[in-house]
Amino acid sequence: MKKNMIKLGIIGLGHMGGYHASVCTSSQNVDLVGVADPHESNLQKIKAATVIKSLDYTTWIDSVDGVIIAVPTQYHYEIAKDCLARGKHVLLEKPLTKEIYQAEDLFATAQKVGVALHVGHVERFNGAVQELKKIIDKPYMIESHRMGPFSPRVQKDSVILDLMIHDLDIILNLVGSPVKSLNVQGKKVHTDSCDIAIVQLGFENGAIANIVSSRASQIKKRTMAIHQENAFIQLDFTTQDISIHRHGSASVQVGTDQLKYKQEATIEHLFVYKDNPLKLEVEHFVAAIKAGDNLANPEQDITALALTFEIEKRLGLR
Repeated sequence: MKKNMIKLGIIGLGHMGGYHASVCTSSQNVDLVGVADPHESNLQKIKAATVIKSLDYTTWIDSVDGVIIAVPTQYHYEIAKDCLARGKHVLLEKPLTKEIYQAEDLFATAQKVGVALHVGHVERFNGAVQELKKIIDKPYMIESHRMGPFSPRVQKDSVILDLMIHDLDIILNLVGSPVKSLNVQGKKVHTDSCDIAIVQLGFENGAIANIVSSRASQIKKRTMAIHQENAFIQLDFTTQDISIHRHGSASVQVGTDQLKYKQEATIEHLFVYKDNPLKLEVEHFVAAIKAGDNLANPEQDITALALTFEIEKRLGLR
């Protein structure tokens, strides 16, 4: 093991935990020391003989610098609180916690101990999102669609916490203005929670956003469109592509039996450096541990979480 490698452990080897394990085992900056999961079948995903596999993370927690927590949301607070109190850096999958006071307590604990607390908003590390921040200038309308087929593994969280929180986080960051008005609609399809949601946001600076999230759709779609002066920007989260449309001219020709409309525009396809967003998220976590800075972003993380909870409240889910 190289001296500059950070020793990490993973708690929870389900869907996301398995992805994290793959990233950690292939990283030149991470020494994956241990993994923990209550299910033996999940532990068998890890083939490396040097990795400690256990049902309980306390068997190896003293041997690591930090942990990645990818357990069901209802266990986030208890496990993260324990790891932070032990002086371990924490990368906690989203959503952060089930309650705001729990999120605030975790950040307060991390600050007191002096360790990192990062939240798994993986779309922040999408190459297209990184480029998008460079070209956005006072957007006045944003539209997003995030949808896909239902997966039983997420049925204990609403579609707001499961999917929409990604777009809420990005849009809040792009607009940079407090939310002034909120309209919501939701529908149950597969669970007793909410599986389809449409949210309209109005911001104090006049910008508006329309957000559609569904886990009851037959196709998987992850897109966002941003309207700003002199530009219409389209982003595809899946392909990490961005196109910028600029209006040129338009003309209408009226004939004897038909109406013809012609529009001229330029389309620019922006170059995006494409990499695995989850890998970049873990590398960002590791870099923060090494440098001792960028340890937390409570304002952004708690603001996005608070908005998801308010939407759930409007839908009668809390």
